[in-house]
Amino acid sequence: MMTKTIKISEETHELLSELASKNDTFNDVITFLINYYRENEEFNEKEAELYNKDIENFENGNLNNVSEITLSDLEKRISKLENELKK
Repeated sequence: MMTKTIKISEETHELLSELASKNDTFNDVITFLINYYRENEEFNEKEAELYNKDIENFENGNLNNVSEITLSDLEKRISKLENELKK
């Protein structure tokens, strides 16, 4: 395996050290963090692009895809989602 040298700050080095167990290398920790990020990122690139376009349209006054919701209904939806996540 070919190795590369990367420069990191002292603070980042300390944070990586805190995340590593006794037998982990920094490579192990960085690989774990990359995999964790990929598995838990909120949106993939295509979804993010679509959402950003919708936000841009909204900011420019294009309200074609906008619907109104009451605060009460929003709170109900959030509670429902939170309960589903707990299962």
